[in-house]
Amino acid sequence: MQQYKKTQYKLILVLVGLPARGKTHISYKLNRYLNWIGYKSEIFSIKGAQQKDDKLDQIIDYELEIDPENQQIVEVRQKLSFQAAQQLVTFLQTEGDIALYNGLTNTKCDRQKLKSFFKEQLQLEFQVFWIESICDDPQVIVNNINESKQSRFKDKTIEQFMNHINVISQDYQTLENIENLSYIKLINIGKQVKVHMLEGYLCSKIVSFLLNLHANNRQIYLVRSCQTEYHILDKIGGDPELSAMGKQHSQQLGDYFIEELKGNKNITFFTSQMKRGIQTADIVGEKLGIIALKTKNLDEIDYGICDGLTVKEIAAKYPKQIKERKANPLEFKYPRGESFLDVIHRVEPIIYEIERSRDPVLIIAHVAVLKCLYAYYHCNQISEIPNIEIPINCVIKLVPIPYHCLESRVIIK
Repeated sequence: MQQYKKTQYKLILVLVGLPARGKTHISYKLNRYLNWIGYKSEIFSIKGAQQKDDKLDQIIDYELEIDPENQQIVEVRQKLSFQAAQQLVTFLQTEGDIALYNGLTNTKCDRQKLKSFFKEQLQLEFQVFWIESICDDPQVIVNNINESKQSRFKDKTIEQFMNHINVISQDYQTLENIENLSYIKLINIGKQVKVHMLEGYLCSKIVSFLLNLHANNRQIYLVRSCQTEYHILDKIGGDPELSAMGKQHSQQLGDYFIEELKGNKNITFFTSQMKRGIQTADIVGEKLGIIALKTKNLDEIDYGICDGLTVKEIAAKYPKQIKERKANPLEFKYPRGESFLDVIHRVEPIIYEIERSRDPVLIIAHVAVLKCLYAYYHCNQISEIPNIEIPINCVIKLVPIPYHCLESRVIIK
């Protein structure tokens, strides 16, 4: 059973912006991040409300069907937007802590109605933070339509979408200070940012995360440091050096990346400050002509008093801890050691660095750390992290794209 953090108050994040401005993409990334750091978060949208309404034709995608001249579609979209707001209220009044709303918020009137609805319906303390995505770059808009719209609406041309958007934009009203709202404006995918009336730790954290987002697709490589003598002796933790086999595998790993990266030296390259991580990264980096940034954020989980012991020794000396670990592997920590929750907190700055990078990212680290990073990109429940498989001598290649993440694995033999 996953345990979630609790907020001092309920938080509603409202997306604002014309179609094809990346609102859905932003809400997806924010929701993934908030759940990963331990909050109970969920997205409420026209699409989500439609999927829960058995009376509606599910073939028509009302989130993307934006023809403003079709009155029937306009009315259905308004109805679904209201249903999404109702579902949001129910979520926050029961199990949820943070809700993201992606409905109709294009005008001051829309936003005032939404504010009044939340105030009337939510019988608890809450805060609303508005996130507006503005884009006037035609190429970015076309890319957004191609990537996230055309795949779901193949019978519509880009010209038809653009015409519909142009009609809607005539009534669109950007967020203004006079509305007395707490908000952030992301202009042209973060090239310019405006923040107004920012309040509270959590909203500040969300703004910090949003400042690192961009729309570039790039590869992320997750690799475990290679074999050490501790692997051979079945010991956990410690800070051993690579074995002879580990050095050989590091050479093979470098050869793989020479072929994979094809001479590209614009790589964001991280490793830990542990000997096995540094040695693996040094061998790979020498072949590629690049140097890894070494950070303690990527060090292996701290096994506390069990560091350097074999699995059999731990079972003999600390049977109570073994039972506790089996009962709750996510929150368990060996005495004076770390839990997976501690590791998530420790590697969070690395997520910011990965999100910010527009170049391929290579991370050579350790199994517990890589489980946490992997879970972030695949939207795993954090309770699933201890059971994620991260094999040694394996390159995990992730390619984040709108709404999910592609993955491939290559075993280095």
